[in-house]
Amino acid sequence: MSVKPLPVPELDATLDRFLATVRPLVDDAAYEETSQATQEFRKQHGDEVQAGLEEFARDENAAGNSWLSEDWLSGYLMTRTSLPLTSNVGFQITGDFGAPGLGRAAELVYRAASVHLQQVRGETPEEVDPRGNHISMQQWRCMEGGLRHPAEEVDEIIRPELSAADREIGVIHRGRLYAVPVSDQDGQPLSLRTLAESLRSVIDGAEAATEPELPFGTLSYVGSEKAAPLLEELTENPHNAEIYDRITRMIFMVNVLDTQAEVIEHLEHSAFEVGHAWAYKPLTYEVCLADDWLAIHVEHSTVDGATILAAVARMQELAIPEQPVASEIASPEPLTWDLSESLRSTLLEELAAYRRDAALHGVHRVFVPRPHKAELPFRISDDAAQQLIMLYAQLATYNRVRSVYEAVDMREYQAGRTECLRPVTSEAVEFVAALQAGEATLEQFQAALDAHRSWVKACKSAQGIDRHLLGLQYVAERNGVDTSFFANPGLTTMRRDFLSTTSIGGPEQIVRYAFAPTTPEGFGMTYTRLSDGYEFCINYRRDTSEDLEGFARNLTVAAEKLWEFVKRVG
Repeated sequence: MSVKPLPVPELDATLDRFLATVRPLVDDAAYEETSQATQEFRKQHGDEVQAGLEEFARDENAAGNSWLSEDWLSGYLMTRTSLPLTSNVGFQITGDFGAPGLGRAAELVYRAASVHLQQVRGETPEEVDPRGNHISMQQWRCMEGGLRHPAEEVDEIIRPELSAADREIGVIHRGRLYAVPVSDQDGQPLSLRTLAESLRSVIDGAEAATEPELPFGTLSYVGSEKAAPLLEELTENPHNAEIYDRITRMIFMVNVLDTQAEVIEHLEHSAFEVGHAWAYKPLTYEVCLADDWLAIHVEHSTVDGATILAAVARMQELAIPEQPVASEIASPEPLTWDLSESLRSTLLEELAAYRRDAALHGVHRVFVPRPHKAELPFRISDDAAQQLIMLYAQLATYNRVRSVYEAVDMREYQAGRTECLRPVTSEAVEFVAALQAGEATLEQFQAALDAHRSWVKACKSAQGIDRHLLGLQYVAERNGVDTSFFANPGLTTMRRDFLSTTSIGGPEQIVRYAFAPTTPEGFGMTYTRLSDGYEFCINYRRDTSEDLEGFARNLTVAAEKLWEFVKRVG
């Protein structure tokens, strides 16, 4: 497999695009200060720092990394706050896995186990994108199990070097955890009927049990600053140390729900409610026995949404063989912590505090219609249209625009993660302001679409600016170079994302998803292309997000205005 190394963009091109990006976000005085700081950096330190980054890139490329990947991972692993309220993601997924009930739950487990075990056996087929580019397979390692281990200052990724034979998964049900065999001695998944019987045993066994005061995964929700010393204390007990080692060795977990719920309620619970996952495991699946809910709770430090989408697609395509129930398979085993009274008391306090924080996080869904493509006078990028709708809603709600982050998949590059597209361009702002005033022209619209297209091309050719500026900052800090440029008002403003946005296209594998906003006042935005319109899921904080109702209402207004304009000029 040949995957392109990640190139280092040209310094002048990045600094020029940076200034263009900042222009619509700041006033004249801040822009002038930013422009002056940029020119000083370009003249005084730019070449030195750029050369240092290029040298670092050569070394990292030779090691199978990129100049970004290790520092990018470290940025995640240094997070000390609760992962579900900071960086984890709850993805609602879909699949024709049968009617709600035990059989459907077993089918999800079988399909997931097949894909995971294939990776453990080293047999995962290489990904190739629609343009024929080889895709980095590094993110697929999350399928091998292991976990992110909370440590005192920087967490670490632990991946046990185990074969696919005789592996376990963790099944969470009503706040309890059970170890369940998932593969045979040849490293193949146990039969669908065997997995169904194991799940039935878990569920039947739980009928007589009350839900525990402490959901099993409580410690994993409190954030590494608190979790690291608590886990150290917990695992001083040899029994608990063995339980934690067993969790580490599990290929994945699955949370089995009993109770029917509305989609958004399910989504909020999957992403934010304590006990739905071991939040440090790469992947915890979720299935409801009473409705068609399927989801994955994802620890984001080593994997991005595009890999999750690819994995789900392979689960959907899998043919399940007709096989009997296996004989002599170990029964599901309940796993429990042995807690001292002081540790139990501390965890109960942390549980209450987490639940107070989690209750502040919500998801609001907005659907806006879209004309059929046959009705449009010319081709319009769905992604550009959705970003213009969000930009209009910003301007209409707040009478100003703030920075927007859009994630772009970069796995066609060695150790690729994501790049950041900055959709708030001067051209886009000019168009939506004119659209709001009823004065928009076709030329303004085309200019906004062209600016968005230019950003897409820049990101996909590894010429985005966010990661480059971050790499330059890392090198400057390591080499003791003056870093005052990286505190300029334009860069500070650009990096404070009022909207953190991401899309994986249509709902064929991932329907919608939830994650915490990156700023208290802002929103985490996911958007999905449906057959007759767009769905926006607005992730918000109930205590600090600014005018959710107004922003949501103006998404609908924006879509109406945009398509009225398109039909008129067409």
